[in-house]
Amino acid sequence: MSPAHALAPALLAALLALGGCNETQSSAPATPPAPPEVGYITVVPKPVAIVRDLPGRVAPTRIAEVRPRVSGLIVKRYFEQGSHVNEGDKLYQIDPAPLRAELESQDAEVARAEASLVLARQQSQRFETLLDKQAASRAQYENAFAAMKTAEAQLAGARAAQTRARLNLGYATVRAPIGGRIGRALLTEGALVDQNATATNLATIQQLDPVYVDITQSVGELRRLRRDLASGELSRIAPDVATVKLILDDGALYQHSGRLLLSLIHISQ
Repeated sequence: MSPAHALAPALLAALLALGGCNETQSSAPATPPAPPEVGYITVVPKPVAIVRDLPGRVAPTRIAEVRPRVSGLIVKRYFEQGSHVNEGDKLYQIDPAPLRAELESQDAEVARAEASLVLARQQSQRFETLLDKQAASRAQYENAFAAMKTAEAQLAGARAAQTRARLNLGYATVRAPIGGRIGRALLTEGALVDQNATATNLATIQQLDPVYVDITQSVGELRRLRRDLASGELSRIAPDVATVKLILDDGALYQHSGRLLLSLIHISQ
């Protein structure tokens, strides 16, 4: 037998042996893989706030123009321009001398009317007594009674004029109608003011605590928000849920929050 023929059976036996080993290894049971790790998220319903950034303009709560209620010459200014004033503080003093003289004149008119009424009442009572005794005519009594009523009316008119004069004397001291920040003095000492002049403005007071913020929103957004609230797509959490936060021009958040008071539609032409 040649050497090549002797090597072939040996090589075949080695291949068969190797094939048997692989078959034995592949028939062994495989180890099952570990189960994969699965994450999960718990879904919890909660309200989501709708936030809108809108431009706004700060406006005072109240604005009052200080105007004179009597005519006269300004003799003194009490406030400092740009300062804070309280309601009722003295701002200007109008010369009270003519108004005080007018009050004294009305006091005299009241005293004279009171004296006339006393005399007229006595006359009426006297003629009433004489009429009962048939010592005076009916016409005399009626004239006396009418004179008494006229005296009463004159006294009432004099007292009304006295009250008006007393009020005018009080109006000579111009006081702050509201509390707030007062601007510059538009008139100074020595200026003559007229209560009937509509252009006479002594100063302007603005109430700055609290303040209004006028914001601008398109009509489309406003109508969409109202429609979503009406349809139930958006629900109200509370009646005053519309909370407003102010962002200043430098980007800082204002420490106090506000609330939405009302909405108006402005149509410009």
